[in-house]
Amino acid sequence: MDPSFYYAHWNLGSALVANGAMGAAIEEYQKARALSDDPLVLGLLARAYASSGNTIEAEKILNQLNELSKERYVPAYSIALVYLGLGNKEETFRWIEKSYEDHANLVYFRVEPLLDPLRGDPRFEALLQKVVGGEHK
Repeated sequence: MDPSFYYAHWNLGSALVANGAMGAAIEEYQKARALSDDPLVLGLLARAYASSGNTIEAEKILNQLNELSKERYVPAYSIALVYLGLGNKEETFRWIEKSYEDHANLVYFRVEPLLDPLRGDPRFEALLQKVVGGEHK
């Protein structure tokens, strides 16, 4: 109803990613980014770029997130998403673990489709056990 509501563009972008429509997802994430400076939108956009084969744009955004983190809080999950899109599981897990250490709300990890490439990896399953098992304080 409100075309300036960035979260709607974010969610539509995520739905498009789930359907494999990366080009349309990138457009929605770009709209969300134009409406908000939320670093998570940058992470989602970079992941979509990387997943569509545009690693140059993904790496530019990764650099932008790193620079932004010098000025303000950038959720580690934002950076983890970029590395996930780039296929770098080691860095993905490093940043996801940092999210956990930062006491980020990770309860949605259990159902987040963007994290499907990590399912079955013992490191991811161990993190889920910590989150669901109540060890996250």
